[in-house]
Amino acid sequence: MIRGITRLSTTLVALGVGVAAFPAQWRKSSGIDNKLTHINSEVAERLENTSEFQRLEADPNTEKHYSSHVMPEQHRENYVSTGLFFGRQLHELDPIVFLNKKDREMTAFYHLGDKLVAADGKIHNGVVSTILDEGLCRCGFPFLPSGRGVTAKLSLNFRNEAPPQSTLVLRAKVTETKGRKVVINGSVETFPFDGSTPSNVVADATCILVEPKWFKYFSWAQLL
Repeated sequence: MIRGITRLSTTLVALGVGVAAFPAQWRKSSGIDNKLTHINSEVAERLENTSEFQRLEADPNTEKHYSSHVMPEQHRENYVSTGLFFGRQLHELDPIVFLNKKDREMTAFYHLGDKLVAADGKIHNGVVSTILDEGLCRCGFPFLPSGRGVTAKLSLNFRNEAPPQSTLVLRAKVTETKGRKVVINGSVETFPFDGSTPSNVVADATCILVEPKWFKYFSWAQLL
């Protein structure tokens, strides 16, 4: 047993030293991402003028941020919405996120371009799935002991399809917290700017988010 503990301790120390050896800019986000070279400013301006966006901005319990600003820099190029699939005719907004920790709710806005479609010409279900996975996890992270975790289970229900050039809104809510486990429910809907047309639920989901036990040993390192 002592030998096993020694091996585990040696492994953890070696990993810690290895991470510490990387440059500080790798371990700590600077809030700047050179990949964000194209933002659909017209859509962003229209969003800012909607009553829902303005209500969220005015809510004292709600924190506003852009997705890229909270993603560790070393992960951004592999993060779907601000890395791999970001740019003209792809994800055309750095997702705008409103987090209300008091009510355990999150609202986020996306705009999807012409190149994110499946064979039927509609937004690919894989893109919607990723938005839900990343978004529900983002909603749940603050309620884990270390503020970080991994998806243990994601249950998806596809309801409708969204056309390209769709502005979508993600609505998420934490429904259960228990130690290192958080359950989040949410949906992705089309966002009608003028309110004259009803929104369509594209998909809804339930995410079980967990914090692995070993995360607590690396709370000092911005790995996830």
